[in-house]
Amino acid sequence: MPSFPSFLKHPRAGRGQIDNQDRNDIRINMVNDTTEQEKEQQRKSKRHFFRNLLKRPSSNSKAKRGTLEFLKSPRNSQTHSRKSLTPASIMSNPNKPLPLPPLPSTIESESPRPTKNPQRIISPLALPELQKLFSGAPQFFARSEGHHTGAPHPFVAFPWDLEVEIRDLCDHIKIQNEAWSSITALPHITRDIQSNSTAVTEHHEKQKAHYLPSCRERPNMLSMQGMERGTLGFTAALELGVADALQEPEPLPDGYPESLSERREIFLNGKDGVRPLAESILLERLASASVAYHDDDYLKRQRPTVDLYTELFTQVLFPPSRVTDSHDPYSLQVQIEALVQALAAPVWVDFSLPEWRIRLGQILWGSPVENDTDDDIMVNKEIAHEAGIERYWLLLQILLSCELLLRLDAISINIDRGLEDAQPSDIKRFNKKATMSVRWSLILARCWLENIQIEIRSAVTESAKKAPAGWLATLTGTADLSDEADDDIIHDIQFQGRHQRRQLSGLLHFARKLSWPNAEALAAKITDNSIAISEGLQSNLAAGTPLSALARRSDSYFPTPRPDMRTELPKSQNISAVFHPSGWLSNSYISGLILPGEGLSHFMISTLLENDDAAVSTLGQEANFYGGFSYGGRSFWSTACIVGRVLAAGKGASECVGWISSDIVPEGAGEGWLDISVEPLSHNDNDKRKPRIWQKTSIETDGHVIGGADTSSVLPGDFTFPSDESIQRALSIKLESLDLVATDSVRTTAMKDPSTASSEFSEAPAIPTYSAEMRFSVDADGEGTDEINLSLKYDTRFVTAHPCVAMQYTELLKSPTSSAFRVPDRPGFWNSTGHPLHKAFTYTKLTLYNLLSLPAYLPFESLLSPSIPGFDAAHSTTHTTNSTIPKVLVIDCTDYSMTAFPVRPCPSPQTPHPPKHRFGSDMEVLARALCAERGWNALISRKGRGCLACAVREAGALGWRVVLRFA
Repeated sequence: MPSFPSFLKHPRAGRGQIDNQDRNDIRINMVNDTTEQEKEQQRKSKRHFFRNLLKRPSSNSKAKRGTLEFLKSPRNSQTHSRKSLTPASIMSNPNKPLPLPPLPSTIESESPRPTKNPQRIISPLALPELQKLFSGAPQFFARSEGHHTGAPHPFVAFPWDLEVEIRDLCDHIKIQNEAWSSITALPHITRDIQSNSTAVTEHHEKQKAHYLPSCRERPNMLSMQGMERGTLGFTAALELGVADALQEPEPLPDGYPESLSERREIFLNGKDGVRPLAESILLERLASASVAYHDDDYLKRQRPTVDLYTELFTQVLFPPSRVTDSHDPYSLQVQIEALVQALAAPVWVDFSLPEWRIRLGQILWGSPVENDTDDDIMVNKEIAHEAGIERYWLLLQILLSCELLLRLDAISINIDRGLEDAQPSDIKRFNKKATMSVRWSLILARCWLENIQIEIRSAVTESAKKAPAGWLATLTGTADLSDEADDDIIHDIQFQGRHQRRQLSGLLHFARKLSWPNAEALAAKITDNSIAISEGLQSNLAAGTPLSALARRSDSYFPTPRPDMRTELPKSQNISAVFHPSGWLSNSYISGLILPGEGLSHFMISTLLENDDAAVSTLGQEANFYGGFSYGGRSFWSTACIVGRVLAAGKGASECVGWISSDIVPEGAGEGWLDISVEPLSHNDNDKRKPRIWQKTSIETDGHVIGGADTSSVLPGDFTFPSDESIQRALSIKLESLDLVATDSVRTTAMKDPSTASSEFSEAPAIPTYSAEMRFSVDADGEGTDEINLSLKYDTRFVTAHPCVAMQYTELLKSPTSSAFRVPDRPGFWNSTGHPLHKAFTYTKLTLYNLLSLPAYLPFESLLSPSIPGFDAAHSTTHTTNSTIPKVLVIDCTDYSMTAFPVRPCPSPQTPHPPKHRFGSDMEVLARALCAERGWNALISRKGRGCLACAVREAGALGWRVVLRFA
């Protein structure tokens, strides 16, 4: 057995700061000088000593084992393990001396103090800290707007930042001209309002208390033109899946026949319907409604409701058969319910369908529409069938809508002035009875009252008095309801626009924005007042109707004008129209009678062409509003066409109100209209069953700043900064040509022959259909030129990534503990970076050149694998996550030649962004063409406007998988 001094010299018992001889002397003296009192105190404190001894800090496991061996008795050291040690075995020898406490220098060397506060590093980020980190980051939402309002409303907001400069950031451009204001039903401010005193006055007029129907166009036309040319905004991108053109008409109520004539007969013969109005009374009521709307004192005078009740139910409607308000039988609420009930009858035009919004002007100014079936109506045993019956019914619908709107505005003014309170029961009852068709009729009424003025020009003639009588007459006919009203027949009326100069100014703006070849000749015609609404209600030539791009094409050029017209998804877009001077297309735009939706773009290009004789003679009278045409050394494309969306990324392109102008003229086709054949994007079964916009939780979770994680457990190390450095070699890309190849299919259009009085239809000249290809030359680092051909095969969409503001609280993430957090080592990083990205989001970053070198047949998922050529772990996420957010492919479309661009300022709202026309290059065209060939919807993210992390989050909210990153 070793001696006691040698046992104290065990190499694992301590670290030699003291000499061995000194240690032996100290311990021997301690044993000899120990008194009985000290031994007794030692026994009483043995438990306290044992606990302190076990808590002694140790730098490694070997030191711990040495200490435990020191505590063992020699007899048990060979037979017992550490797990079998007990306090009794430790203190079995009462004469064993206590070990010396470690010196201060030893403690410091064994347990070094952390350089930072451990509690600060391991504690999760509090909600105020998250709000500071992402105060300038956009967040994505989809919320329902109430009952009977359709799909949820997607939008982007900055809920953690109240600065006006940040809250006003948007991913789309504002409406640039007051003439285009009717494109949307949403409240908005046009860009030119501050420079036009008249526009300022009209804007303030619209801010007065008035009723705003809880319906609007889908997709949102404010978001249809993104900041990047040829792109959409976030809202419009999601609403494409629930576009108005995809909706079916409301089903007929139980008990109503399928025939429109039978429904109208039942409606007019009932005692709850509309009185059979003479055309003179109808026009007088329309004129008086217009006067009331524009007279500020009309509603302020607070006319007795009894007078309004008497006028309505003695001249327009039959009185109600039962009392609905016992407290006030003549109240405005009673009148409103009667008007809603009349407008809800299935006998009117349903303007919730986009094709009817476009055809509104055709009913008013076009040739009378002949029905393909006998639409005779029998009233009091008299059969009435008139060629212009649809025009009469439309004006009657407008009259009822105006009467209803004026009463709703009166209640809104009373509530605003505190004269009455909004009753929840009345609101609930109104929302239940007011169908979507009724709400769109109210939008039509306001558009009519604000833009249309009725002019009566000629007096009655003797021959007109002898015209045969009929209960239902058209505005172009000579019949009246009764013999007593024969002297009230009106022969010549005009629907004039109240703001025709405003509309023509907007047309000139449109022409100059698109670099129209004959823009100055158009300006001269406007100056000479040579452009006006056509005389008379009928046009000399038949005009085709540009129905919605997603509407079903009818068997005839004039589809049957029925409110219950069905729509379905087409295989391709094939809608045409025929131009002629002063046609109903031009009249619709010049008058300002434009309902929200895509119709404005059709009307503007039609008015531009119809007032350019050289263009019509070159292009022909037939047009396709969803394709494009070549004229005057330029090409013009609808944004509904994939060629236009790709060419919009070029340097010489421009965009305005749904049309794109480019200096690239396609080869393989001469001047004229073109149609492009594309394939729809393939979706999985889940997307077919339920559009993304209905997945409200997924939109908000997959685009949230922490990816749906628990806010109470978010650590600083859960974030990383995506590398935004260019990883691509210097490229020289040139668009060589846009080639069109004629397809085998030939599309023809049925057009009514104006030379015949019958309803026969003949084939119009077909607009040729082509498939589009683009040819590029690519030179990487001067190693040689490669030729790349890309086919624009799929109808892909592009969205502008929402702008963000660089964060200013980076110190919250300067001490991360996660290995996934990387801080690029470059000067000024913490002052110029964007936002961090939560670990729930993953992405793979590839260069555009590497992607082009990969085979086109590779599945998309294989491009996200680390094993593919060009994968750089330093610029892509390599960590694994249990998040369900799909991985995103980031395509780097920059190169080393673009590194001289200035870094992103901080903060950036006050820094003006470069004008849009400075953007654009053949590289951007190539990137979009690649997406069109592969069938990828892509998010366009540009340095200086938004960070890469926010773009990845937005892609997650949209459910898209590709981000194009540009300089």
